[in-house]
Amino acid sequence: MKWSAIRTPDVRMIYPDTASGLAARTLHYIRSVQPSIGYGFRHGPMRIPFVMHPENFQSNGLVMYLPKRVEFLSSPAIDSYSMPWYKQLVAHEYRHAVQYNNLDRGLIRVLSRLLGQQGSTVGLLFMPLWALEGDAVMSETMMSSYGRGLQPSFTMAYRAMGRVGRNRRDTRDRRNTDKWFCGSYRDYIPDHYELGYQLCSYAYDRYGENVWDKVAWYGSRNPYVILTTHAALRKYYRTSVGELFRETFDDLERFWDSLPESGDSASTLTPLPEGNHTTYQWPLPLGDTAVLALKTDFDRSTRFVRIDRRTGRERTVCRTGMVSTRPTMAGGRVWWTEYRRSLLFEQRVNSQLCYMDIADGRPRTAGGYRRALYPTAADGALGWIEYAPDGRYTVVVERDGVPEERFEAPEGKELHGLAWDDRTVAWYVLVTDDEGMWLGRIDAEGLHPVTRGARITLSDLRAGGGKLYFGSIASGKDEAHCYDLVARREYRLTASEYGSFDPAPAGGRLLVTTYDRLGYRVAEQAADTLLVPVAPSALPVDLVNPPRRRWAVVNLDTVRFTPADSVRQGERFRAKRYRKGPNLVNVHSWMPLAFNPFAAVDEHVIDLNLGFTLMSQNLLSSAEAYASYGWNRSEGSLVKLGVRYFGLGLRFDLDVSYGGNQLFYSLASYDPVTGNPVYQSQPAPDRYYSVGLSATLPLYFQRGYHTRQLSLSAGWNYSNGMV
Repeated sequence: MKWSAIRTPDVRMIYPDTASGLAARTLHYIRSVQPSIGYGFRHGPMRIPFVMHPENFQSNGLVMYLPKRVEFLSSPAIDSYSMPWYKQLVAHEYRHAVQYNNLDRGLIRVLSRLLGQQGSTVGLLFMPLWALEGDAVMSETMMSSYGRGLQPSFTMAYRAMGRVGRNRRDTRDRRNTDKWFCGSYRDYIPDHYELGYQLCSYAYDRYGENVWDKVAWYGSRNPYVILTTHAALRKYYRTSVGELFRETFDDLERFWDSLPESGDSASTLTPLPEGNHTTYQWPLPLGDTAVLALKTDFDRSTRFVRIDRRTGRERTVCRTGMVSTRPTMAGGRVWWTEYRRSLLFEQRVNSQLCYMDIADGRPRTAGGYRRALYPTAADGALGWIEYAPDGRYTVVVERDGVPEERFEAPEGKELHGLAWDDRTVAWYVLVTDDEGMWLGRIDAEGLHPVTRGARITLSDLRAGGGKLYFGSIASGKDEAHCYDLVARREYRLTASEYGSFDPAPAGGRLLVTTYDRLGYRVAEQAADTLLVPVAPSALPVDLVNPPRRRWAVVNLDTVRFTPADSVRQGERFRAKRYRKGPNLVNVHSWMPLAFNPFAAVDEHVIDLNLGFTLMSQNLLSSAEAYASYGWNRSEGSLVKLGVRYFGLGLRFDLDVSYGGNQLFYSLASYDPVTGNPVYQSQPAPDRYYSVGLSATLPLYFQRGYHTRQLSLSAGWNYSNGMV
C-alpha cells in the first residue's frame, strides 16, 4: 500500500491512500471532540499519531505504547448501534489518550525521561483495566444521544443474574468480588467494558466528579504505594473498589426491581444446560417440523444444529469458523460469511462467503468472495453487501453464478443488513448515518428511505410477504419488530423479560431467540401474537437505565462532515506522502542495561549486562529493531543488533554480534579406549563477529474451524570463529 499523512498541532493521521476519505472524516471528528474529550481530567489528550488499517473486518480500535499510537481498524462493526463507527472510535479511543496523559505524570514522567515510552507504560498499573475501559465507554455514551452504555443489551446479563456477586449455588453474601472483576471459566461473566461503565457512571453520579482524575494523579506521584487505586479511593472518597462495586449494584438492583415484570411471549424450543452458557443465533425454518440455528458454548466450536420443533432435540449438521454475518437459506442451501485471515498478512482479515448443502452437511467456501456481508437469497438470485476499504458499501446481486447488478450506497452510509421482499420485489437495507439508524430500499436509482433516522438501534433485518422483520430497542428492551410495507406502519411483535433477538418469519409463525441467565435459546410464537403499533420517535424509551448525570461535552450526533468542511480542512492541513523507508526506524525506548528484547519476549530469556539498549518499532508495525552495547568482566565489550521486517509478507531477520569471549567447539574426535566422542573448546579469535540473515514465509491456512500454519525458511550466517 501507499501511505499518506496529515499533521495538525496535536494529531498526525497516517492512512493508506485507499482510505483518504475516511481519514479526512475521522480527523474532522477528532478536532470536533478535542476541546471536551478531556472532561473530568486535569490534563487533556496527549499528542499522538493515529494509524488507520482499513483491511480488517474484525472492527476494533486500540491505544498503544511502544511506540505511542492509536490504531483504528476502520471497517464498521457488524453489531454496531445507532452511531456511525468512526464517531464511536474517536469518542472511545481518544479518551484513552487522555487517560494515558494523566497517568504519565509525576514520578512516571521522570521514569519515561529515563527509559523512553516503555517507562510510561508503568503508569498503566495505577488505573485498573475496567476503569480505563469503563471511563472510555462513558465518554462514548456521553458524546452521543443514546450511546453504548445505554443499550439494553449492555445491562441484560446483569439483570438476568439477579443478585450480582452472590454465588447462585449457595446463599453466601457478596464480600468476594474477584469473580466479577477477573472472569470465570465456568460461568458467563460480563466483560470489563460492561462492569467498568456501571462503576464509573455510578461513581460520577454519586461524587459529582470524575474520580479517576484523582486516582491517576495519586498513583503517578506515589507509585511506591501498594494498591494505589484502593489508597486513592480511600483518601479522597472514603470508599474502596469493593464498596464501590456493592453500592453500584445495590443501586442498580433497586432500580431494576422497581420495573414492571414482563414474561416472554415466545415459547422456548431448546433447554439450556445449567453449567455451560449457551448461545443459539439466527434460527431459520426447515419445513414445518425443524429449525436450523447456529450454536456456540464454552467448550465446543461454533456449529449449525438442526432442532426438532416438537421435541427440542437437536443434532449437529456442520461446524463452522468464526461467523461474521447471519445465514440465509434457499433451495436446500445455506449461505453465511466467516472471518478469514489472509494467507500472508495478520492484519488483513476478510469476510468470506460460505455455503452448505443441507443434504450433505458439508461447509464449502465460495471462491473469490472475500468482502461479503449479509448474504440474502432472492427469487433465483443471491445478494450480499460488499464493503470496500475506502468505506463504500455496494449491494451485489448474482444470478446463475454471475454478478448482474450492483447498487452502490452513498458515501457516509453504513449498511448493517440486507433483505429481499417477494411481495414488493425489492431489496431493503438497514442504514446507519449521521441521522441515526433507518430502513431503506436500494436499487439502480439509489437509496430511498422507508423510515426516518432515529437514535434507535436496529438489527438482524429480514423480509417476506410485504413486511420487514428486525430487532429494535424502541420499547426500551431488545424486541422483534416488523414494518408493514403496504400499510407503512411499524409494530412490535414480542414481549420478553430480558430481550428477544434474530426474528425470522416461518409461515404463520415467528422464530426468535430469547435471553436468560443461561444464554440465548430458540423460541417461537404466532406471528400475530402481539401487534403493538410503534409511533415514530427520535429516541427509544429509556427503560432499564437508572438516571445518571450527563457530562457537559459535545454530542457527536450533531457533528456533520460536509463538503465545505472537507475543503477547509484540506486547505489548512495538507496531506503529504508518508514514506515507509525513512520511517522504518523509530526509536521509542532505551535502557541503561544491555539485553536482547527479542529473546526476552519470544524465549523469555533475559541476559543483562552493563551498557545500554535502544529499541525501535515503526508506526505501521512492519519493522522492529534493537541495538545494544554491553560489557562484563569475563567477556569484555559486546555489541548486538537485531532487525525484523514484516511488510512484504516475507519476514526478514538480521542478527549482528561483535565482541565477547565465546567458545567454539571443534568437530568430534573419538577416544580410542572408550569410543566416546570428545569435543575440544577453543577461544574465539580477537574481535569476534557474526552476521546472520534469514527469510521466513509464514503461510496461514484458515478454513472453517481448522487453522493451519506452514512456515518456509532459509538462512545464511557468517562468523570469523572456528566450528
